[in-house]
Order: sequence, then structure tokens, then C-alpha cells
Amino acid sequence: MEKRSPVEEKIVSTALAMFNEAGIEYVGMREIAAALGMRVGNLTYYFPTKDDLVNRLTLDLAEANSKAIIPLDSITLERFFEMLEQVFRNHIRYRCLMLSFVHIIERNPIVAKRYSKIQSERNDSWAKNIAVLKQAKYITADAQEIAFLVSTIALIARFWISEAAVSFRKEAPEEQMRHYLKMVARIFLPYATKKGKLTLEGLI
Repeated sequence: MEKRSPVEEKIVSTALAMFNEAGIEYVGMREIAAALGMRVGNLTYYFPTKDDLVNRLTLDLAEANSKAIIPLDSITLERFFEMLEQVFRNHIRYRCLMLSFVHIIERNPIVAKRYSKIQSERNDSWAKNIAVLKQAKYITADAQEIAFLVSTIALIARFWISEAAVSFRKEAPEEQMRHYLKMVARIFLPYATKKGKLTLEGLI
């Protein structure tokens, strides 16, 4: 990504903290400017609208997830779940985006178009890694079952924070994350070989 100024980085980090605290829909550019001690005009020099600021945050999250989800020629089941855990941690850091996911997609066509492409690439990476897990005899799954596992991972990763905010709101984010990682592990269990079950049982 292009080099960003310290002021721009300060705006982004402040906006992220405020969005995470109160929700994207409930924080305006004036509130962000006030928190930064700057005029709205100075803020809009860097980000003309709040949609532009949200778009920047989605780019940052996408970059973090791209670093986490890497198709590998050799992978263990432990490494696979480490990747997934990092994605979940990224989503905790950018939880405002996950909580407002549908709103953002409906409101911002630029984000929606980019998300469709990114999601397809992510699913391909997950599918490739699951295929390698099959080759390494951690699981036994045909193409249709691999597609099911990929779609399940995508669904849980996309919406677990929203579900946790309703069902496990009194628990810490770390505890919430563990619950949903275990859920994915249990979904893998019916496809696991003896070798795979030993790993999954440690995760569950």
C-alpha cells in the first residue's frame, strides 16, 4: 500500500477506536474531528466523506486478512487453525466493520464490488489449504464437502462477531472467539481421519 502521512494514520486509528466504541452509524465526521482537535475541513482534506474513511478501514482489514490467509503447499491442521484464529483476531480489531457489514455493503458500492472479488480469492485460498490437508491425510473430503467447509468458514468468519454481540455479550472477545473457533473444529470433525481427530480434539 501507498505511504501514508502520520496525520492520516492518526485519523484512521482515532476513527477506528470511535467506531468500535459507539458504532459506525453513530459517529460522524464532526465527532471525529473534535476528538482529533482539528477542524472538519482539515479532516475532509484527507477523507472527504465518512464513506471514504470506512472504505480505508475495509482496505486495511482486507490487507491484514490477506497476510493471514496464505495458500500453502504443505500445511498442518494446527497451522490451518492458526490462520483462522488470526483472521478472527483481525475481525476483533475491526469489529465495527463486522457489526455493520450489511450496512456498509448496501451503502458503499465500491466496497461491495471489491468485497465480492476478495471473498472469491479468500475462498480459493481456504479451498486450496483444505485440499492440502486432505493430501496430508488430516481429513477425507470430496470436492463438494470441501466447498461446504469453505462456505461454512466464510459464514462464521463473517458473522461471528454479530452473533457473539447478541448471544455472548457478557463474555470477553477472546472467550467469544474461542467458542466460534471450536465450532469450526467440530464442523471439521466428521471429515477428520484418526490423525486429524487428534489435532481437532486438542482444539475442542
